[in-house]
Amino acid sequence: MKINIRHRSRRKDLRRNFSRIGSEVDVIPFLTMKFLAQKQEELNDNLDEFQKEYGFTFRDYELLTNIIKKYDKNEDSCLSDVKSALNVLKNSKNQDIKEIFSRVDDEKITKNNLNDIMDIIEYDDNLTELFKLVNYNQETYDNAVDRIIPPTIDLLSKLATINHEVKEFYDPSSMDAQTVTALEHFDHATLYLKNDADYIHAKQNLLINGISSDKVSLYKKEILIDEDSKKYDTIVSVPFEKRLKRNDKTKIKKYDKYITKSSNSIHLLNLIEHMDDNGIIVTTTTQDLLVKSDAQQLRQCLIENNLLDVVIDYDSGFRSRDIIILILNKNKESEDFLFIKPKHLLPGLLLPSEEQSIFKSYENREIIPKFSNIIDKDEIIKNDYNLNPKRYVYTLDYEKQSIEDILNKQKKCSDRIKELDQEIEAMLQKR
Repeated sequence: MKINIRHRSRRKDLRRNFSRIGSEVDVIPFLTMKFLAQKQEELNDNLDEFQKEYGFTFRDYELLTNIIKKYDKNEDSCLSDVKSALNVLKNSKNQDIKEIFSRVDDEKITKNNLNDIMDIIEYDDNLTELFKLVNYNQETYDNAVDRIIPPTIDLLSKLATINHEVKEFYDPSSMDAQTVTALEHFDHATLYLKNDADYIHAKQNLLINGISSDKVSLYKKEILIDEDSKKYDTIVSVPFEKRLKRNDKTKIKKYDKYITKSSNSIHLLNLIEHMDDNGIIVTTTTQDLLVKSDAQQLRQCLIENNLLDVVIDYDSGFRSRDIIILILNKNKESEDFLFIKPKHLLPGLLLPSEEQSIFKSYENREIIPKFSNIIDKDEIIKNDYNLNPKRYVYTLDYEKQSIEDILNKQKKCSDRIKELDQEIEAMLQKR
């Protein structure tokens, strides 16, 4: 019996696949092609329904599921079949699908890189999870950019649903619509994407996750301040790491009282401006916003207006710096603040028990020793509005001792030091 060694080694070779493909070929459309092939096979008895929804129909040899079978048998027709399928997709009557695949350059699909593409799309049968993995890897590997890893995005969206029903959703710095696809339910979402690639990837992510384009408004532009006055009940956003542009400086005059020119702070002020009366914000920021003097006015605003709800110390691995998760809530029932400091094995990777502890502490507003603590307003003010979780969550082990015991131990140590000094002095005199 022949053993397929290639399949067994696929996991360890994944990064090598991306390095060989390089930046010229986007792998995401092939995941979408596989999704559409599976959908057509599911609706094989009613292809008219498939044609109506997706605007095309594959011939059998163009189904990626069949091409993969040929590829596993090393048949030579795989490349021409893939290009034929791409041509069908580019002529789809569904405008989203046509737009997605019109960006794929057939000439850059070669026999060599097709081998790596096939290995990647066979890596996992769960296409929603594979999308996150592929998109993160090809972005970080090809472009050498720092992207917040998918588990962090999922965590933000899950936090937004605790004790809160999502209706109108807003993300002005969306990464491929990941914040939306991590939600179980929402009525409508408004997303801004920073470039063409993110915009197209967002469309594919929504398609693979079965989210209708009617439920999501996508805008292909990067914004720091949204001039739209619309309000939202749920805001989840990861700010882009960028400096203020020249044309932004006139827009931020309305925030002058906060004495800040940090893009992170301006981004947060923009989010607050778009909260409705039932609004909740889950976002990330850096340590700078929590401790630096130029952000004190903003921190004071969060405390005095009782907007701040939770601060979570979260090492996401983003730019090798700590990332802080902030939860703001306009409907807080208490006037205190929850600080959470979980442990991390690796950047961005929490043990399942740690993640569940975050949810438990937040949902029940519960103090967990060495993990979370509730701090009142007076203590925050006493600390000059410092919001660093390390200041409020005590993670060190300590043992209570009476002053008498401590003094006795100190005396014993002092006596022992004197004895040693005398011994050393005696040794030196014998020389």
